[in-house]
Amino acid sequence: MPSLAARAPRAPQQPRAIATRERLLDATAASLCEVGLAGASTAAIAARAGVSHGAVFKHFPTKTELLAHAVERILAGMVEAFRAAIPDAVAEVDGDRVRAGCTVLWRIFRAPQMRAVFEVYVTARTEPDLAARLQPILDAHRASILRQARALFPELAGPADAAGPALIDEAIDAVVYAMQGAALGLFSPSPTAPDDDPHLAFIERLARRELARVARAAAGAP
Repeated sequence: MPSLAARAPRAPQQPRAIATRERLLDATAASLCEVGLAGASTAAIAARAGVSHGAVFKHFPTKTELLAHAVERILAGMVEAFRAAIPDAVAEVDGDRVRAGCTVLWRIFRAPQMRAVFEVYVTARTEPDLAARLQPILDAHRASILRQARALFPELAGPADAAGPALIDEAIDAVVYAMQGAALGLFSPSPTAPDDDPHLAFIERLARRELARVARAAAGAP
């Protein structure tokens, strides 16, 4: 019996194969954003990418694998968008990093790309194979978010306590989960989410309270 390593699909090495794989991922991400998971059939994705239907399964043995890689790409793009937007956002609010961070993150959460990720994520609740494939991707994404938070608030980014995660990680998790719940409760995405959105105002208050708790702990205050 061949080993698991022998059966695992290899990453494409030739430029043409790499380009085809990239087109398929771009087409999958765009389809999820524009027509949703129900409309993102492998045939439609292949047509959008300009390749044969068979080419999809040459690069991705299952649709689950294709979806997982597309979600991974979308999430990586969101992290990069956050990183790129933060400097200008901080400058626009006179150095208020909490407001800048919440505002940029809310805009990302209200974008069509996040709605696409939510749809795949919810579908995975009833598809164990998809859930198993997504879990390490979501874990890595959380780690990326926490790294960005630590970079934005370096004075609060102490080492993790032996008894549990660092307080800043708990604070950021609370803010992100609240934002996720608020975004899921809205029926349509908004690429230009208003900065005076009442949901954003609530999340900013939550972020200030949580980060103040971290700052007090860092200063040794009760």
